Amino acid sequence: MDDQTVRTICYLSRLRLDDEKSKKILSDLDTIIGMIDSLSSTNTENISPLYNPLEETARKFNDRIKSDNNKELFLESAPESDENFFLVPKVVD
Repeated sequence: MDDQTVRTICYLSRLRLDDEKSKKILSDLDTIIGMIDSLSSTNTENISPLYNPLEETARKFNDRIKSDNNKELFLESAPESDENFFLVPKVVD
């Protein structure tokens, strides 16, 4: 990674950087690339692949059909209603 590459990335990203920030980003990118390179040299010979970071599966719930219609209950608890609709204060003129 060199300064020209950082400037090209900034140009393509529509970013303007001064020289100080460009040097800081170059240093940060070199650190990130170094960390990624160190991961590729890690010995993973006896480690099985991990497809999900959470070893547990999600709990499954039984679907139950309910014929409850609570519309009237909800409309009764509303401050104002008109037939099947909630009445609310006007927000936008």
